[in-house]
Amino acid sequence: MMDNAMRKLASGCVAAVSMGAVLLGTAGPAAAWGRDGALENQEFGLFYWQNQSGCVFDLVTNDVNFSDDKYQGSCSAGGQWINDTTESYWNRDIYAWKVGTDRDLGGNVGEIPSSYRGNASTSFKNKISSAKYTLHP
Repeated sequence: MMDNAMRKLASGCVAAVSMGAVLLGTAGPAAAWGRDGALENQEFGLFYWQNQSGCVFDLVTNDVNFSDDKYQGSCSAGGQWINDTTESYWNRDIYAWKVGTDRDLGGNVGEIPSSYRGNASTSFKNKISSAKYTLHP
């Protein structure tokens, strides 16, 4: 009786693992990773230079304190701190993003709509210290 129950349990586990493999194998395109130095679809990017050039800090989740973040990759500012060093942005996410000139979205706060790109105004240029996406697309 116990052997029969164990065989059923084992075959159920094999079926579950097989189904999981099928689902993973048919998943869509890879999701955006963020913080890898490459701005992809569904990410929000803050750039070291104007006109979306130089290193990019690419986000998929909120970061309300840039003081411990560095630019990634082999770009001109690779390894430098993000905090207060962004001159332009590109929102490739479906949600709007808010940026603040202080941590925790403090100081001056601005909102960047989905699919928008531009250069930071004098109020934000080299002053952005936090970012958070909004819940409305």
